[in-house]
Amino acid sequence: MRRVLIVLLTMLVLSGCDHSEPIGYSRKIGFASQINRSIVEDITDLQQQEIKLFGAYTLDGGTARVFDAERLYYDATLPGWDYAIPQYWIMNAAYRFCAVSPYNVPCTFSDETGEVTIGGYVGSTGGADILYASAERDLYGNEDYSTVPLHFRHACAGVQFNLVNASSNVLKDVRNIRLVGLQNRGTFTFDSQGSAAWVLDGSTIGESDSEQPFGGMCTLPDGGLPVNLNVKHSLYDEKVLMVLPQAIYKTPVTLHLEYIKEGDTEYAIRNIELGWLGGVTPTEWKSGEKYEYNLTITDNTITFEVIVVDWVDNFVDL
Repeated sequence: MRRVLIVLLTMLVLSGCDHSEPIGYSRKIGFASQINRSIVEDITDLQQQEIKLFGAYTLDGGTARVFDAERLYYDATLPGWDYAIPQYWIMNAAYRFCAVSPYNVPCTFSDETGEVTIGGYVGSTGGADILYASAERDLYGNEDYSTVPLHFRHACAGVQFNLVNASSNVLKDVRNIRLVGLQNRGTFTFDSQGSAAWVLDGSTIGESDSEQPFGGMCTLPDGGLPVNLNVKHSLYDEKVLMVLPQAIYKTPVTLHLEYIKEGDTEYAIRNIELGWLGGVTPTEWKSGEKYEYNLTITDNTITFEVIVVDWVDNFVDL
């Protein structure tokens, strides 16, 4: 009789252990960020910005939200990414996940379509790029409860201007550099399958300094940037200017700059339409690509070379 009681007690204890997690649930949903190292300097940058996570699942014809603007933060003790309230996989459910960085980017998520919308985004001088990632996991007929990889991509394009002086005189100063006609506001939408699109509102940065002091978007500090003879310099002190993808031949987008050389009495003023620099010149800026414009100043003219660098060439686990 005593042996039977011991067996019964043991079965009760084991039964209690079996229900330490909710019935019908398996493992905690986990995430790993994967990112091209050219997007940020190192993992610390992404850790500081943090990630906003959305997620929904569909089961038996119904859809429910599982993550609602959840903050993903980096935990060095794991090491890895974590969030506040644990969520567990539901068997046979189909999941959609979308993530945005920086965390403070305002956006909305649709459970039904799995789309994130970032509305009324305004580009800013030296502002952070929008990084976005998405993933899906269908558990119907399988038990893949592994960590979900988040492959981050650029929503914006990167533009960099470099200057080389090939004149016989020292280039003393460059000032008032701006992109006239640049569209600077728009709405970005992407879904859990990786589709993404921008819709720009048509507003542009104007020619008037009173409208946009010093050109607003990509001006140098007041007074310009000293450039030494035969030394290449970044005209923009953050090196890469994040811009919204757009057709630069339609607006058109014009690079305005003023410079003065040793012996000159006044600044030379140049306005160059970037979409009409030659047959091989890009006529649009695309998400995830970087455009490096190399400008060479001679005694009387400026010549250009444009190099297109695709930022999304591979992914690296962090």
